[in-house]
Amino acid sequence: MRPHMIRGTTRIERHRAPALLPAEWQRVGVRLSDSEPIHAALVSARSETTPEWDMHYGVELGLVMSGRMRRLWRSRQTELGPGQAWYCGIWERHGWQVLEAPCDHLVLVILPEVLLDPGLPAARQCDCLAPFRVEPERRPQVDGSLRQRVLATGQHIVGKLDLPDPMRQLWVRALSFELLLLLQKDWHPPAPQSVPTSGSFESFAEAMELVFRARRRVTTAEAAAACGMSTTTFTRSFTAATGISFARFSLRHRLGEAAAQLLQTSNTLETVSADWGFTDSSHFHRCFLRHYGRCPGAYRKTGRGDRGARSEASRGSSGKRR
Repeated sequence: MRPHMIRGTTRIERHRAPALLPAEWQRVGVRLSDSEPIHAALVSARSETTPEWDMHYGVELGLVMSGRMRRLWRSRQTELGPGQAWYCGIWERHGWQVLEAPCDHLVLVILPEVLLDPGLPAARQCDCLAPFRVEPERRPQVDGSLRQRVLATGQHIVGKLDLPDPMRQLWVRALSFELLLLLQKDWHPPAPQSVPTSGSFESFAEAMELVFRARRRVTTAEAAAACGMSTTTFTRSFTAATGISFARFSLRHRLGEAAAQLLQTSNTLETVSADWGFTDSSHFHRCFLRHYGRCPGAYRKTGRGDRGARSEASRGSSGKRR
């Protein structure tokens, strides 16, 4: 029996850093798009683990279904049990550790744009992206009787994961918003703030696409010009809407793509750093270590070891990985 199993969709995500997962946890990945803006998966951990880290473009909402786990961010860590949830923002480095197994947890990775404009006029007055923009310690907490209601909604989502498309997509989208609204029922942002309009991400679309297309550092001035804004207005508006500065957004995307290249090719660190616009391999090394918690060489070695372990596991089992 495999120590960890994953149930859910298995597509390659469009804009993401590769998940830093042990072999038993490895997700094939998800592709977020306008037609499929939410990826849902149930992860079943059958043993305790050491801390692992990840970051990606899509925001993440997670819910512990059974067992206990520790969630980690740069400024905070907390232990969660059944019915308790966590949030991760755009390109926010976050980690996890299973403390009590078996541990089942539901993971939703969501295209940020869809939270700002779900398609209903009334929904634009409810800022569903707000919890992902504030500091981890200020995000909604689940306590008391709310835990059972949240857990029931999570179980409802899990029950829809094996449906064929498009029914699965429709159910996951509807129930994900139900879960978000339930978690925000008695929560308010810590300070008054303007709610981004549905056009906010549209206003930044050119800057984001510039980042996704360019294999180099895109300056804030370039991005502002692409959006027809002054640098000051662009900087303030981008951070308010996404919860991350444009400079960090651009850097973390390049780090994610570089990390993927490390695992998928045998290119030297010098080549990888040059391919993604870093000044030199030393600069790449410092940035990578700061965000991933390990140097590029160690990341490549560990990642390839995990892939080898998965290959051995697949040869030794007649079942299919889900």
